[in-house]
Amino acid sequence: MAQENEKMADLKEYKVYKNTQFEILTDEGFKDFRGLIVGKNNDRVKLTFTDGISLICTPKHKLSKKDVNNFVYVKDISIGDVVYGNKEIREIEEYSSDDLVYEILHVNDNHRYFTNGILTKNCLVIDEMAFIPDHIMQEFWNSVIPVISSSQATKLFVVSTPNGAGNLFHKIYSGAERGDPAFSEWNHERVDWWEIPGRGKKWLADITSALAAEGKSFDQEFGCKFLETGHSAIDADLIDLFRSISRSPISTFEDGHYKIWTLPDPTHLYAIGVDVGEGIGQAASVAQVLDVTDLASIELVASYHNNLIDPFHFGEVLYKMTGQWGKPMLAIERNNCGGQVIDALKQTHSYHNIIDHAPKTMASHGNYYSRLGIYSHTNSKYQGITNMRYWVNSLKSVRIYDIGLVQELETFVRYPNGTWKGKQGDYIYDDRVMALVWGLFVLEPEIAQKYYDIPEYDTRGKPLRIQPVTIEESKYFRMDRMFIDDPNAPMPTHVNSSYGVDPYGMESMVQQGWTPAAGNDNYGNY
Repeated sequence: MAQENEKMADLKEYKVYKNTQFEILTDEGFKDFRGLIVGKNNDRVKLTFTDGISLICTPKHKLSKKDVNNFVYVKDISIGDVVYGNKEIREIEEYSSDDLVYEILHVNDNHRYFTNGILTKNCLVIDEMAFIPDHIMQEFWNSVIPVISSSQATKLFVVSTPNGAGNLFHKIYSGAERGDPAFSEWNHERVDWWEIPGRGKKWLADITSALAAEGKSFDQEFGCKFLETGHSAIDADLIDLFRSISRSPISTFEDGHYKIWTLPDPTHLYAIGVDVGEGIGQAASVAQVLDVTDLASIELVASYHNNLIDPFHFGEVLYKMTGQWGKPMLAIERNNCGGQVIDALKQTHSYHNIIDHAPKTMASHGNYYSRLGIYSHTNSKYQGITNMRYWVNSLKSVRIYDIGLVQELETFVRYPNGTWKGKQGDYIYDDRVMALVWGLFVLEPEIAQKYYDIPEYDTRGKPLRIQPVTIEESKYFRMDRMFIDDPNAPMPTHVNSSYGVDPYGMESMVQQGWTPAAGNDNYGNY
């Protein structure tokens, strides 16, 4: 248990942030407090207790020794002393740090509160995190996380109703939900309004009416949605459906960047939409593989996402993918780095099935190779997004299993000037969405007519069925097992073609787990 100190005198520089919505836990229950002091004091004391839990504070921080009314400065505490909660001090370390320090200002009634690490077993709870101003949250986070992560006994809980996207709470929850390795230590949970006892249809009607009168959104306050209601490209109910059917892939390639939900089928028709990033850790290079065999039930069967791959090597990955999905049409945004990917596919790998789409003014100039790919400009991008919304939002004929794509669709919004893109803010991207846009762009009539047979159209002139012009061999519909993340698979080996002892490296191959084929004990197939 800690007590308010002579705060201003103990800090060289400080700021005070007022509090109007949070309470702090005391020995008399939760109490209001005036605010948070953030300041500089390089002097530190680290107290380590016999149970292994540590507390870091300034020398003039006050702790309660044994009972609630006996407060002393930390600088006056000795090894062996017992503080409130029957915690015995095992070690005291003094050092210096440039990190900011934090203190609670004016706790109502008793001026004391529980300090994290004494009674809570190093458990920190940040409530309504999404509503804490970014500048306060980021400073606090940079200071606290190094301490939290230094102890295996420490637990951190962040709880909040959504407050739009682009804040730290949205980043952490979204990363944990999609299984991002950077958030592997986080577990995500959600509690929906209908799971709370006493909340039924009457409660829903009453609260919806009350929130509407205040100009507030039910989805934001109680719906656990980061969706920008009224501005998002996809309906909220459809986002909920996609979230409910999202699932882990059945196989992964390329160190987890390439995910497979349904294996290739030689009787099916596929298309791949591609959005290209620079490979510098920001916008990612993405490929979305769509099964377009049945246009009433289009399925996202595979997805590649990597923000560190350079365009040339991304071209190599795409070429390998095309050999697994029947050499499908590639719809690649050519702008910026996309041209490098197209050049790698065309010139290095001689891959021809690349859609070309450009404004007539551009198509009338230059040679054929300069026109490969989709030139993304105001008209073509609007056309592509409108087409995507037709298949996804209007017809509801697309099934999506990738939670990362669902999250991006949730924050893909329309701006006042009529353009569509990811909502402005940190940690928000729309690369997966744009790859989906270009993948479905193959169904635009003017494009589909160039690359497929179209036996039938719907009332809006969109294809009801498409068929490939040529049938690819079944060998181009197989996943390459050598690239699946299988820790038990033996490493490949080089077979020596020279004569001599063990000319084909058989002993080495056997040691690595290979087994000779029957009847080939000397140099047969492995």
